[in-house]
Amino acid sequence: MTRETIKEIGKLCFDIAKIIFAIAILTPLLKDTSINYYAVFGSMSFIVGGIILINKGTRNE
Repeated sequence: MTRETIKEIGKLCFDIAKIIFAIAILTPLLKDTSINYYAVFGSMSFIVGGIILINKGTRNE
């Protein structure tokens, strides 16, 4: 894969993480239910993976 493809996959992971995080946090706050911590952990892992892939795609050698 090219560096640009790796960077774009990282951006996609980051965007998916933002959506999962918004659903996991905002929906329970509006409905007065408990927060699903598995979804929060999953979104954080997507954020970390996305940041790693973005950095890998933009690394200058």
